[in-house]
Amino acid sequence: MATDEELSEKLKEFLRSSDLSTTTTGAVRRHLEAEFGTDLSHKKGFIREQVDLFLSTELNANGEDEAKEEEVGEDGFEDGKSGSENGEEEEEEDGEEEEEEEQEPSRSSARKKRRLNKSSNKEEKKRAGGGFTKLCSLSPDLQNFVGETTLARTEVVKRIWAYIKENDLQDPKNRKKIICDEKLKKLFNVNAIDMFQMNKALTKHIWPLEDGDSSYATGTSSKSKGTEKPQKIEKKSEGKKTGATGLMMPLQLSEELINFLGTGETSMARSDVVKRMWAYIKENDLQDPSDRRNIICDEKLKELLKVDSFLGFSMTKLLVPHFIKE
Repeated sequence: MATDEELSEKLKEFLRSSDLSTTTTGAVRRHLEAEFGTDLSHKKGFIREQVDLFLSTELNANGEDEAKEEEVGEDGFEDGKSGSENGEEEEEEDGEEEEEEEQEPSRSSARKKRRLNKSSNKEEKKRAGGGFTKLCSLSPDLQNFVGETTLARTEVVKRIWAYIKENDLQDPKNRKKIICDEKLKKLFNVNAIDMFQMNKALTKHIWPLEDGDSSYATGTSSKSKGTEKPQKIEKKSEGKKTGATGLMMPLQLSEELINFLGTGETSMARSDVVKRMWAYIKENDLQDPSDRRNIICDEKLKELLKVDSFLGFSMTKLLVPHFIKE
């Protein structure tokens, strides 16, 4: 029987070589089952948590320092136990995985159809799926900053960080804090910003790029003022919702979680929520000094999670009720 540590290592290896715009937790679990030759249905919760941990630490742009700091607080292991031993919560996560798996056959058939048209294959593949590799439409202000009309969100973040480093805009006393020059001030409308605030601020400048809607990247952007979102063109529905899929799929948030985050966003990828929760915990120094894996809830966290304290690895389970299935 594979240990949690072995599962975690193989999971990371698989994700590093996978297309995160189409990979789901179900696909990860099936890969691990094939790798270890055993049924891992009882490990769905653990696999979900380890995927979230991977996304929130290893793929966070310029987040190497944070990953080291969070190594203790976000590690999912204690005395050989994982955070997936609660049956009720695993049932809820099972539903999410089933939804992801339902989408996989349709994505597979769509890819087969696209292969028939080689001339449009690359463009359609770039626009398909969701997550890190999905092309997005940019606000006029962001277009001026990066010099492109469409980019993947990660590419936007990468270019902004390249600009920050080239112009030495990190605060020497706290390198997570960015001192904005005139160009960044015009984009973010602040004098200083940290990396979490920057991710939040970018949501106003990065918009969905719908399949077949080239108007996002062309003439209609001139009609929009500042960061006003362009109108979406209604898509032909085939009875099922389309849009972002995979590990970075935005999920509907509960009212309590919307109020906690305080950004006004009603949907967000699970990994982004976890990342912001950890930012809040660190900003408010809520890790137990005697055991940094243990989080001591302040009133705001108590109101959201309904507990006085919890172990860091169990955060994703506590958040399950706050992701609403549409």
